[in-house]
Amino acid sequence: MSTSKTLLPPTQRPPLTFNRMLLVYILLVSIPFVYSLTQKLEYRGIYEIVLTYLNIMVFAALLAQYPLAGRINAISRVTGLDNGMRLHRKAGELIALFFLLHPFLILAPRFLLSPQRAWGDVWDTAIASEASTGVFAWAVMSVWVLMAMYKDKLKISYEAWRISHGIGFIAVAILGTHHAVTVGRHGRYEIWFDLMWIALCAVAVTIVSYIYFVQPAKQKRRPFKVAHVKKLAATDWDLTIEQDGDFPFDFDAGQFLWINTSGNPYNRTEHPFSIASSPTSLPKISFIIRELGDFTSQLDRLKPGQKVFVDGPYGVFTLNGREASGIALIAGGAGIGPNLGILRQLQSLKEERPVRLIYGNRRYDQMVCQDEIAAIESDLPDFRQTLALEQGQDGIDAHIGFIDKQFLANQIDDDMRENWIFYVCGPPVMVDAVTDHLRALGIPEKQILFEQLSFA
Repeated sequence: MSTSKTLLPPTQRPPLTFNRMLLVYILLVSIPFVYSLTQKLEYRGIYEIVLTYLNIMVFAALLAQYPLAGRINAISRVTGLDNGMRLHRKAGELIALFFLLHPFLILAPRFLLSPQRAWGDVWDTAIASEASTGVFAWAVMSVWVLMAMYKDKLKISYEAWRISHGIGFIAVAILGTHHAVTVGRHGRYEIWFDLMWIALCAVAVTIVSYIYFVQPAKQKRRPFKVAHVKKLAATDWDLTIEQDGDFPFDFDAGQFLWINTSGNPYNRTEHPFSIASSPTSLPKISFIIRELGDFTSQLDRLKPGQKVFVDGPYGVFTLNGREASGIALIAGGAGIGPNLGILRQLQSLKEERPVRLIYGNRRYDQMVCQDEIAAIESDLPDFRQTLALEQGQDGIDAHIGFIDKQFLANQIDDDMRENWIFYVCGPPVMVDAVTDHLRALGIPEKQILFEQLSFA
């Protein structure tokens, strides 16, 4: 049996853990405030110091929102796209809350000193011409937040949400930057401080423009076409595409692509799907897709030969650069896709170390590729699959229930806690629960990789 601990040559470094990335993020968005201390402005009390710090840091965080989640490989390789999206969502909630409270926090001392006049001061500030861009930015942010809160009830499509998200960000960034360099304490800083905000805004808007215009132009030069679409299980489909031309393309097992089936790469009707095949399958690429929304419920409408465009690959849910004495794959529902891609690559590498697959679903008829996985069990010297079902079925050997802490504890021994690497993929609720269970069972953060099937 092989004693090597390297799955593949370390062609890419593992991403930062979420906690480390959060620390780096806080330090980076604090830099503008540190720079502001060189402006030698006098502050009138601790409240003004804290509020100035928060104003500057939160606005820097706003301008970092799209670089953080803008599908830029140089950034996502370091952060991990799931970590980046997680921080994007969490930071976005705090940014929106603070942004909406911003005018009231500015005027809060007046409410304490003279509450009778305070509301009049709020109105006077809102209608002042020099504050107009700030008011507009505040109004756009308010609409943005309401759309995010009620998009399901409003039945806003994914495509409309993405477009409005980009347009809203550009509007808030530009209006907010103008407000920052012309009103209040910011407007009294030296020109270089103002130029910093303008430069950061320009970078953020450039990234959005790159995503909306440059990336589609690149996709147009490397088209794909549908090879086949077939039903695999009660709720899952196999979509296979292939390169439509001779151009370089590669990926790592476990990565994902954004797929556009509209026939126009500039149309923002694209959706992220994890790759379920190994690189040895090229020029074909396969995906396992669960029926969950408008697009996925219409997969049967795709026709062989139909042109599609892809953006990617993205993600660091891969074998590259990892060291471990064993590999544990934990999949919930459609999370089997990237895990199956990794498993297929392990088979092609004739992997000799222990490999375990824990695969959960509601019912057995939702399980995919069971014949293939059984064949891999026969092919690899130390591979075993364990099923977890919410609803049991006669004749099927499976754990009945969720992939909970006790179930995982029964599957994980001491050696696995110290030396194995764990790949977790599935719906967000499942991924959050399983990763929490693994940490509680003593699995170090650096040995847990996860991918959530959600980018909304």
